[in-house]
Amino acid sequence: MRKILHIVKKEFLQLSRDRTMVMILIGMPILQLLILGYVVSADIKNIKTVLCDLDNSSLSRSIAQRLDATPYFTQTRTVNSLQGAQTCIDRGEAEVGLIIAEHFSANVSTGRRTELVVLVDGQDVNTATIALGYLNGILDDFLTGQIEIRILAYPELADMHFIRSSYNIRFNPDLKNSVYMIPGIIVFLLTLITSGLSAASLVREREIGTLEQLMVSPLKKHEIILGKIIPFAIIGLGEALISLAFARVWYDIPMAGNLFLFIGITMAYLFTTLGMGLLTSVFARTQQQALFMNWFVMLFVLLMSGFMFPIENMPAWAQYLSYLNPMRYLMVVVRELFIKGAGLQYLYGQALALIFFGGLTFTIALLRLQKRMN
Repeated sequence: MRKILHIVKKEFLQLSRDRTMVMILIGMPILQLLILGYVVSADIKNIKTVLCDLDNSSLSRSIAQRLDATPYFTQTRTVNSLQGAQTCIDRGEAEVGLIIAEHFSANVSTGRRTELVVLVDGQDVNTATIALGYLNGILDDFLTGQIEIRILAYPELADMHFIRSSYNIRFNPDLKNSVYMIPGIIVFLLTLITSGLSAASLVREREIGTLEQLMVSPLKKHEIILGKIIPFAIIGLGEALISLAFARVWYDIPMAGNLFLFIGITMAYLFTTLGMGLLTSVFARTQQQALFMNWFVMLFVLLMSGFMFPIENMPAWAQYLSYLNPMRYLMVVVRELFIKGAGLQYLYGQALALIFFGGLTFTIALLRLQKRMN
């Protein structure tokens, strides 16, 4: 037992001499608790809603007021046609659309059959299901009150059901959770593999001493770096394509969008993930440190990308902070391409952001690594 205690003491002493690992073990968990305690939330709030009020009566406006009075729905747009509401959902400007038909108020007053149409974006199954539940509750409460009022005025209508709601779930009619999650998993795996491999590879070379041998060779520093990074870029792109094929064969989820657009935007994103790996290798002394630091960064990148938790549910400061997360943009791109089949005209903003982050991250990483190799 005494020998074991000596080994334990030695490990603590060795760990205390590694300031980087001490900061990782103590500082990073505290930082995670401080930030992720606010970011991670399972509640669904601020669901973007588009309203199409073709009746424009006091009764129809009262429905809109009821939606605005809840924390669950945020009215982002008002349109004057069913096509306009569908376009808002197609472009991702709204997740739920409510269409109030013409003569809604008159039909309710006279007891004639009328209709409320609800459009739902079925990409995010969790949000769509909960949004339908919220909306059903609000509409059922409202319509029940209206029916009771009409029955008091017209007792003969007591057995009639003259108000009907119809639902049209777009893009994911069966509300399969895999349709929404698989594209996100592809993005996560692409990020984790490419950044992790590039970080561990250079640190391993430094640990075993072969990096010094490469540095005294006729190769220039940037040639060494690129020669080691390009294979990981190829691996990452191949991993993404294999994942697409697996999603099609196993989950029966084909990509509705353009494959070459996916490849082009993914290659721009790889500059970011490989740059992140290079930066990690600059600060890490061992492979264990590199992997731990990379996973710590991945935790924040993943949770603030919209993969698991809607960004709209986060505090305002966290939502602004998420704009600095490149994974957020690729998550939107892949899901829009996979599920909606969106074109470049809808994704150019995300593509430009990925090109910017990729160029910036990779350039900084190269400069820092070349300085470290001097």
